[in-house]
Amino acid sequence: MSEKRYDVVVVGSGGAGLLAAARAAAAGLSAVVLERSDVLGGTTAVSGGMLWVPNSSVMKRAGLPDSAEDALRYLEQVVEGTVARERLEHYVRTAPEMIDWLLEHTGARFFPIDRPDYHSDWPGAVDVGRCLDNEPFPTASRPGLLERVRRGPQFPPLTYDERHRSRFTGPDASLLAQRLAEGVLTVGAALVAALVAACDDLGVEFITRARAKSLLHNDNAVAGVRCEDGREFTGRAVVLANGGFEWDPAAGAFLGDVPVVPVSPPVNAGDGLRMAMSAGAAVERMSQAWWVPALHGVPEEYDGAPLTRHLVGERCLPGSIMVDRHGRRFVNEAVNYHDITRVLFNFDADRHQPAHLPVWLVFDEKFRTSYPVGPASPRDPAPSWLTSAATPAALAEAIGVDPAELTKTVDRFSAHARAGVDPDFHRGETSHDRYYGDPRHPGNPCLGELVTPPFHAVRIVPGALGTKGGPVTSTSGEVLTSSGTAIPGLYACGNISAGVFGPGYPGSGGTLGPALTGGYAVGTALADRLAR
Repeated sequence: MSEKRYDVVVVGSGGAGLLAAARAAAAGLSAVVLERSDVLGGTTAVSGGMLWVPNSSVMKRAGLPDSAEDALRYLEQVVEGTVARERLEHYVRTAPEMIDWLLEHTGARFFPIDRPDYHSDWPGAVDVGRCLDNEPFPTASRPGLLERVRRGPQFPPLTYDERHRSRFTGPDASLLAQRLAEGVLTVGAALVAALVAACDDLGVEFITRARAKSLLHNDNAVAGVRCEDGREFTGRAVVLANGGFEWDPAAGAFLGDVPVVPVSPPVNAGDGLRMAMSAGAAVERMSQAWWVPALHGVPEEYDGAPLTRHLVGERCLPGSIMVDRHGRRFVNEAVNYHDITRVLFNFDADRHQPAHLPVWLVFDEKFRTSYPVGPASPRDPAPSWLTSAATPAALAEAIGVDPAELTKTVDRFSAHARAGVDPDFHRGETSHDRYYGDPRHPGNPCLGELVTPPFHAVRIVPGALGTKGGPVTSTSGEVLTSSGTAIPGLYACGNISAGVFGPGYPGSGGTLGPALTGGYAVGTALADRLAR
């Protein structure tokens, strides 16, 4: 039985869905956002919240140079020739528009940070400005907002930039206390709070604990959704924005036989994908995801499911290496997390086995007591989920790799680290590598010897921030069939839809930038078509 008829029914309350709803409501359309959990924000709310947007007004106000031409030159390399030029042009043109709309119509505020593009040495790349961080968002003036927004336990109320700059000195305790007391949100939660507040002001309705499971049809058009509890919500258009399928037990059917650990809230189970496919949607990029190397065996939970942390700074700092099943290094550990994970899937045809898995992060006691490793503070005793031993050879025995090879690997890396070079994999030679290094370390900020016992290891497995594959859409977000025709009344944006960056990842915010740009494009199309 239909609860109520709306102009727009949005499924999912991450950044993409929220912006689509806000943009449509600003044009006078009635909109409802359905969220399967009891808090709003989806994966966006527990993310770093950054947006990769080239040539934005935020960059220009900061006096940072960029151009659409440079962004396109860079993106054409990122997508590896798999994405049509017109889609890249649409992104480079529309993403800055999206930022301007947010600045005019919501409380979201951004500032550029000096985080380089992920391929900082490529033509068209920049070192500063395309990655936009969120200004802290105060919730005290909006009673109840704080409790409605999902938050990630791994993010204290610091901007990403503040967190990065204080990683060696520790955060300002008084600032943290003040923000906690005042209900200030940062990173992805700040972005979500700003969008939820804007939606509230525009009259968007929110319904939580409403898991949409199937589409409703009127003649040949999509006309609403039915939830698993039988409730129905009808509208002139449905926007699927309820995330990817990384938590679906059947995800391996698309992602492959190597297990992939989800690094997201346990709500992205492919509901939207199934709904779109049932309506005849074409799909693409189903074997791709926003890959990350993930810590294995850390006993944490979130929403009653395993909380998995991905590995970023730990592999770039001096005094750590990644080794494979043979006890050897196999990659520049400081390369961006997406591309380093793609290497983990390599296959050794001669031995008919994975080329590298299982993989381990190896470091010494000096590293452990200098830098955090996942949730482990350097001030605390070594956690039980680390494997530790007095020598590299003994550590190798404990983790099941060749002792002679691991010893040789550690000795070779340490000798080169003392000289400040990595002739094997060139770690620390680009501005991207050095961003996560230790600037206090003499010479190369990413290279340090491993000589202080005991030695430690933690297993690294392939993880996914979200999946990249899903329904094929037009640049307006219309869901398309295999013949390229639009399914009337059905739109998609965010991780449910096939990604504009193909197999690549341009820089930090490369997931949320397209998600919000997609939400903005969908909302704009709905405003143009339904508000006449």
